Amino acid sequence: MEPKHGVSTTSFSSTKTLVREGESIPQDNNKSISSTIEEDLLQQNKSEKEKTKGTSTDKSTTTDGDLPTVKMDKILQQQRAELLWKTFTDEEYSDWKTFKDSNYKVPLLSVFSYVKSKPFIAEIPNLPPKISGPQLMTNILKSNYGALALVQIGENKFKCIPCLLRCFSVWFGIRDWRITRFKFKEREVPSGGFKVVYEWMRTNKLPEFDELVPALQVACHLKVTLLEKEIWQILSDESVREKVAFLVYLGARRMPALGALCEAMLFRLRKYFLALVGSPHFVRLKVDVLEMLLRQDSIGVNSEMEVFFAVIRWLGHSRGRKRREHFQRLMKCVRFHHMPMTFLFSLRESFNHPEKFDLFSKEPGMLAFNTDPEMMELLEHAIYFISVRTQCDDINEFLSTCESHHIEVVLPRWWVYHVNCPFHLRTIDFPYQHRFTATDFGDYIDSIQKVWSGKGPPDDGKDLVIDLALDPLRGGQVDGKAKE
Repeated sequence: MEPKHGVSTTSFSSTKTLVREGESIPQDNNKSISSTIEEDLLQQNKSEKEKTKGTSTDKSTTTDGDLPTVKMDKILQQQRAELLWKTFTDEEYSDWKTFKDSNYKVPLLSVFSYVKSKPFIAEIPNLPPKISGPQLMTNILKSNYGALALVQIGENKFKCIPCLLRCFSVWFGIRDWRITRFKFKEREVPSGGFKVVYEWMRTNKLPEFDELVPALQVACHLKVTLLEKEIWQILSDESVREKVAFLVYLGARRMPALGALCEAMLFRLRKYFLALVGSPHFVRLKVDVLEMLLRQDSIGVNSEMEVFFAVIRWLGHSRGRKRREHFQRLMKCVRFHHMPMTFLFSLRESFNHPEKFDLFSKEPGMLAFNTDPEMMELLEHAIYFISVRTQCDDINEFLSTCESHHIEVVLPRWWVYHVNCPFHLRTIDFPYQHRFTATDFGDYIDSIQKVWSGKGPPDDGKDLVIDLALDPLRGGQVDGKAKE
């Protein structure tokens, strides 16, 4: 039998050749690949015929003539396609006409392996010019496009972008996203405050100083945490003190969510306190607010007598008995233990005056003081406290005596000195020696109203009010008597 020839499809980077067993085709062979393929197919077909020829059984014999012609053509066509796919030379590959006439099938990878091509950079012109993504979003927010939600506050209506409200506000975020109509009370969500808050959501523009209080109320109620923190940071500045802080309090006192802000602003009153006592705002303060002020160590007074006269002024603003109900509550805020002894004696004498009802008929505060038995007891404790301190050589001995005799130690305030006040003392030593009347006090607090009008002096009264050294009892230092 004639040996069967195999076909090798091994390819190299430079040349692809058709290799048979026992022989190789030289690179310069001029015979076309078509004739080579035909020869291989005929040889293979001949071998197949020899295998099938003579195959027989006891009953009948089958030869290749019995095979359908169509089936044989399909087999030959498949074999030819496989050979055409895998066998070609460099010369045949470079000859386009041969490839075209023979209908060769070459893998796409082979084309890029043999053909060097330069990358083509396609430039797509931006015509018409397109807006960038961030700029497009900015334009949408500024123009309020997609404002499908309606927020009604009283008679005011605001069209808002729903997703913007849910993004910044926890209150809106936990609501059903299908709800697009919202209604609020003016007291809980002020319309002016909501306007600036929504503007901040769209443009990141912080509210003006006069708009901070209603904006903070809206931010607290709707839980806009980011804006709430920024407003608190602005209000925590050093410039928001004294008269400015009190104006912030006036704007926030009727806001239900701003109790913490009101308390913080009241704790910043020191140099403005006496001017506040002489203003119309003082007599309109609620008793809770007044008590909070009077219990502070930092209110700017030069003597505890000024605190006493301030309480009398507030009580005397009302002719009825409504404010007299708070008399004891407010008098307990006055530190009688740090008043001049002469003033305490005068109060005790007026308490025992036989004609006190006629004497204080036009002063409801003083009349209430002189008719309350607890006030006499309070005066006696204060006189005893001052007497014990006077007899001690130093603060440590005084504190030890108070501890052994169970005497309550009442600390003095942080005293200040008003430069233009005729009855203030520049240096305050124990025992206190202040001498002035309620009329003197009233005249002075009325005289400084013009200076503290508007937002007050530019420097918040630093040139008008000076902080004094701490009292030895509060500062833990040895007093003047011990130094001697």
